[in-house]
Amino acid sequence: MNSFAPIEPETHVFTGTVKSWQADYGELLTDSGVTVPLVTRGLSPLPVGTRLTLVARKFKPLFMVEKVVARG
Repeated sequence: MNSFAPIEPETHVFTGTVKSWQADYGELLTDSGVTVPLVTRGLSPLPVGTRLTLVARKFKPLFMVEKVVARG
């Protein structure tokens, strides 16, 4: 991987509960108890407490959401 590329090529899947979700930034509390910082730019805001599974790429030091796989 090019060390200058801000987005890593591998994807990660997270399942958990929305801790916060605004226009550009959010946090997901995973089922394992880890808070994942997210770049949510371009996605509709979600209410706090929404359960979901999402696919994201590491966007040093955040994760950029590629898509929400499941809600509820």
